[in-house]
Amino acid sequence: MRIHDRYILTGFWRNLLLGLIAFTVIYITVDINEEIDNYIDHNATVIDIASYYLFKIPWITILILPVAVLLAAIFSLGKLARQNELTAFIASGTSMVRVALPIIVSALVLSLFSIAFGEFVVPIANRKSQNILLVEIEKKKKSKSFRYRNNLHYQGEGNRVYYAEKYDLTLNVLVKVIIQEYRDSKLFKRIDAKKAFWDGEKWVFMNGAVREFTENGETITTFNRLPLKELPERPEDLAKEEIDPEEMNYTELQEYIEKVRRGGGSVDKYLVDLYFKLSFPFTNLIFAVIGVALSSAKRKPSLATGFGLTLFISFTYYGILRIGQALGHSGVIQPVFGAWVGNIIFFALGGVLLYRANR
Repeated sequence: MRIHDRYILTGFWRNLLLGLIAFTVIYITVDINEEIDNYIDHNATVIDIASYYLFKIPWITILILPVAVLLAAIFSLGKLARQNELTAFIASGTSMVRVALPIIVSALVLSLFSIAFGEFVVPIANRKSQNILLVEIEKKKKSKSFRYRNNLHYQGEGNRVYYAEKYDLTLNVLVKVIIQEYRDSKLFKRIDAKKAFWDGEKWVFMNGAVREFTENGETITTFNRLPLKELPERPEDLAKEEIDPEEMNYTELQEYIEKVRRGGGSVDKYLVDLYFKLSFPFTNLIFAVIGVALSSAKRKPSLATGFGLTLFISFTYYGILRIGQALGHSGVIQPVFGAWVGNIIFFALGGVLLYRANR
């Protein structure tokens, strides 16, 4: 590594760290101001609030990292440009791309880091923060028991949805259970029972009714005992903690999509979210390229100008990102395009700007 590479990297990483700290503090401060009434109404303690935001930091970091990269790139190279050091590099025969190569490589490393961090750390931290919010702060959920699960909700295969007031994990008994089965997004069958138990081979439902819905109306059949061998779900499946798809990592979401697809449900929304887990981390690389190109403009960006450009580009990018996601979720465009449209547009913009800057 050359001396000027280390010089540029030192400035970039210093500005990146300062940007991450500043944006994290701003995000948490704004969020606290918005939620302060909620915390006061539930008599939340300072420790609970601090714990909630502590586990929220990994998600906040992934969200604001591209903005911090853009800011660091503009500030680092902008400083070189204002002090005419950038002009000296180019006059010595070093291209703009070569000068900025350490920043671009760093952004690529950060993109790969974001993928791994988002896969292994963020989902776990998000579940923990959500549990603190619902259990410790808002008191909406009771602390989990090792034996019972209350208010069970499970997306099964065959487009079935399970509901139960309580599930005894030791005896494999469901209390006040409802199973809804859908066909073509319409409710086809519903089973209500006071309880259901696993006899070692199948689920057996006790004291309930089967309701079938057809074009001609509804038929109801009552039963005292109803064995259902056709249900593929086993006790260990229902015992798994049901995770919101938005909090799943890539592997978990992929498995969830396959389960929904086997059940005949629509998976477009989940596919967009799946592809987004790969597309969003590369925003770090794209923003680094844009930051490098803007820093080499003839008009040397001041600190205020650099900060303003960072905010403008970030808001524009996140706006396009949300539009792409919404169009993908609704099926207007292909899920993969919905997840990548923002990156495609801004990568093309960054490429053009960097090409012009390197001429």
